[in-house]
Amino acid sequence: MNEKLKKRRDELRKKNKKNSDLFAIIISLFIVIGIIALSLGYYLTTPADKNDKEQITVEIKESYGTSAVADVLAQQGLIKNETMFKLYSKLSSKNEFYVGKYQINKSMSVSEILEILTTKSKGKSGVTISIIDGDNVQKIAKKVAEVTEISEEQFISKVNDQNFIDNLKIEFPSLITNELDNSNLKYKLEGYLYPAKYDIDDSNKKDPEILIRSMVSATNRNVVPLFNSNAKVWNINNKDEVISIHQYITMASILEKESTAVTDNGSIAGVFMNRLKINMPLQTDPSVTYSLNNRTVELSFQDLKNQDPYNTYVNTGLTPGPISAPSIRSYEALNNIVEHDYLYFLTDKEGKAYFATTYAEHEALARKYIPGYVSTN
Repeated sequence: MNEKLKKRRDELRKKNKKNSDLFAIIISLFIVIGIIALSLGYYLTTPADKNDKEQITVEIKESYGTSAVADVLAQQGLIKNETMFKLYSKLSSKNEFYVGKYQINKSMSVSEILEILTTKSKGKSGVTISIIDGDNVQKIAKKVAEVTEISEEQFISKVNDQNFIDNLKIEFPSLITNELDNSNLKYKLEGYLYPAKYDIDDSNKKDPEILIRSMVSATNRNVVPLFNSNAKVWNINNKDEVISIHQYITMASILEKESTAVTDNGSIAGVFMNRLKINMPLQTDPSVTYSLNNRTVELSFQDLKNQDPYNTYVNTGLTPGPISAPSIRSYEALNNIVEHDYLYFLTDKEGKAYFATTYAEHEALARKYIPGYVSTN
């Protein structure tokens, strides 16, 4: 009997050992699979290319859910696996995507990408406003009104808001000066709104102050260094005068409206400098147009005689302030003025400039290159 019990006991031990070994194998297998799954999951959520930081624009549209977003990201090569992106999004509860355009690069992990795409302030609406070289405040205000909830009147009012100007003086002391307090200025920030493309979003589509400040900031960033690299001394009325940044921008704005081929701009700037030196009126038609509130009809002899401070046919020296938003090339022309004896210039229909030292020479060139030319004398 004891032998039978012993045999039975040994059989049970062997069976239990087999079961225990099988259980251990199963547990080990699950652990290995778990480790592989976790490793794979971790790998699939890491950056697609940690060394590629080139920004890629991703647009999220109104109807996009997690699957559509994953598809867009995969097409751009920004994620390694769409299924893992969707799973990670669900587990992290980051699945509320906002409409807009986002800047993402391949060095970002899935976590970082989700953080951007689910943060409303990170997206751009895709609506932009383009201020081009030579635009004036009136044109800019009209463009703003077309793509924002800011009316032309609101924009222009803010451009002339003295309290706002005073705050800008504190924020941008190298750019915004007391010369903007001049009562003769038609628009205080004319010429100070930098020509560039600006994104319109929830932060600025209703607030002209935010939008204008960004334009002034761009001018501060781009124009102040150019001004600082200028000699800053002009001969005005036979006296060397240290110019201000306001004078610099004003002259650049006049040059902008008279500019032709880039190769001629330095010489045209030289004509204006020669006239300033002998206190001769600049006699530039764009200043007359500006004095007439940018009227679009052809200028008459009577228009050239109007007594507005901006009319450079009846006033010597610079206009009270800029008449447009100057381009970089106009500032560069002022930094590279071509010295010569010319006092006159004109341009033909192709934009080529012709220069003269006397009015008689100027008239001869005008009759030759400008069809229907009529002397203003």
